Amino acid sequence: MIPQENWKYFPARKLPEIDIAGTRFILDLRLWECREVNDFSNRFSLDDLHVTSNGFTCCFDLTTKNLFHGTREEYEQRRQDLSIVQLPSISKMDPLGYRAMMGLAPQHPTLSSHEKNDVHPSKGKRL
Repeated sequence: MIPQENWKYFPARKLPEIDIAGTRFILDLRLWECREVNDFSNRFSLDDLHVTSNGFTCCFDLTTKNLFHGTREEYEQRRQDLSIVQLPSISKMDPLGYRAMMGLAPQHPTLSSHEKNDVHPSKGKRL
């Protein structure tokens, strides 16, 4: 399970959505799961994904809109209803959540050049 103490330093936010074979899922790193946007009861653990060198791979069942859990024979029989899906790494799908999960501080957004001009440097005086 992921340590929860670091999450309190991160602002509340809308969780990222990812598309898996045409079905939208909410990626929740704190609970380490994906939940379907239109049906929260349809969920799966990120532990069920196969780790690759550049992310994850899964066999997605287009009928149940969830990961396929079956034998090789069942896969061969239902091949037309299944899709092999490549997903990027956690750090690419949810950079902010990844920072919290790794115990890093939240990254502040970079200021635009217009906003930088509005920021005045301190003269070393305490306010």
